[in-house]
Amino acid sequence: MDTRQFHKRCFALLLACALALGCLPRAQAASRSAIESLQSQQASLTVQKAELQKKLDGIRSSQGQALNKKNLVEQQLNVLKQQIQVSENLLAQYARQITEKEAELEQAKAKEAEYQAEFEQRVRAMEERGNVSYWSVLFQASDFSDLLDRIDMIGEIMDADDQVLDQLAEARQAVAQAKTDLEASRQGQQETLAQQQSQQAQLQAQQAEVDQLIQEIATQGDVYAKQIEKLEATQDDVAQQIAEAEATYQKQLAAEKAAAEKAAAEKAAAEKAAAEQAAKAAQAAAQKAAQQQKQQSSGSSASGSSGSSSSSGRQSSQTTASASGFLWPIASSHRVTSPFGWRTHPITGRQHLHGGIDIAAPNGTPIMASKAGVVVISQYGSSYGNYVVISHPDGTRTLYAHMSQRNVSAGDTVRQGQTVGLVGSTGSSTGNHLHFETWTGSSSSSRVNPMQFF
Repeated sequence: MDTRQFHKRCFALLLACALALGCLPRAQAASRSAIESLQSQQASLTVQKAELQKKLDGIRSSQGQALNKKNLVEQQLNVLKQQIQVSENLLAQYARQITEKEAELEQAKAKEAEYQAEFEQRVRAMEERGNVSYWSVLFQASDFSDLLDRIDMIGEIMDADDQVLDQLAEARQAVAQAKTDLEASRQGQQETLAQQQSQQAQLQAQQAEVDQLIQEIATQGDVYAKQIEKLEATQDDVAQQIAEAEATYQKQLAAEKAAAEKAAAEKAAAEKAAAEQAAKAAQAAAQKAAQQQKQQSSGSSASGSSGSSSSSGRQSSQTTASASGFLWPIASSHRVTSPFGWRTHPITGRQHLHGGIDIAAPNGTPIMASKAGVVVISQYGSSYGNYVVISHPDGTRTLYAHMSQRNVSAGDTVRQGQTVGLVGSTGSSTGNHLHFETWTGSSSSSRVNPMQFF
């Protein structure tokens, strides 16, 4: 069956329920037959709801697949955010390296200029000397000792010339190496920047994919929820009529019982009055006979005494008042869209305990720590999405779920009011909100209604 046919069937079913509801008799006549008729209609609606639920279960598998894909994409987003952070750190390292390499290049150029100037000075000195060769200097020696001195002097000059040339060559090689290193650092910086831009584009594309999945799930969930709500409204109306008929019926039974009890009481009172009157007459006759007997005999009579007792009681009352010490986790919103307690899950359609409260807020809204404490959990889960659990000194714990971003890590000490994350719709969620839980102990089985602390 395609979606259009399914919607037509649902609409026809809801229309039939509405017509049946319009024909239901209001509970005015207090009769068991009227109540049984309403109960029969209620059973029929239950069957219709079961049929509709069976059709919806076939569609929820696709919702589950979309939700699983959404969870995988969100995990990829978390990894991609970490990669982008690594790229930013690498860019910062390249920036420092380029600064160092530029300084090294300037130093190498200065050294090269120094050795170049020394080399040019030596060349000018040789040009000023003209065509005088080392051999002519040797031939000008006056004796053998002078010859040896001149040989040593020429050797030192040649060594000095070689050293100048070696230093100049090394300086030029250092300049070339510094230029190569600087160019490599700049190339690495450009490649990392391009990689980061690619990662940013992937992040935006995957975030758009998540948003589209959320929209699809929310749209489908809204359609199904409205269909079930209309059918349940019909059932609730019938249930109300049954309750009204039962109340009227019980009221009539109570009136009949009260009338019977009143008649019985009046009869008993009349019988009691007659008995008392007969007793008084018998007592008067006895007293008269006793008086006559007394007059006839010289006896004595005895008198009795009576006592009374009383008792009293006392009441005691005690009142206590204490501050909760909890801070509302979102300063800009106090709108609770889903309270603590049992409910039908908007995606799975099953009854489950909603162990916290949902506070509606735009994506990116800061989430504050309700109390000071230590972060014991900061991770991603398929149900809670990005979530954080904080342990408090009094033994309580608070949980913050479906966040788009976590700002704290396990082991961090946080103060009351500190931002621990941002509002989002990660995990098993179809819209931006904060899921907030309060635990009286270290286990989720100790969850209690957070509203009792505010």
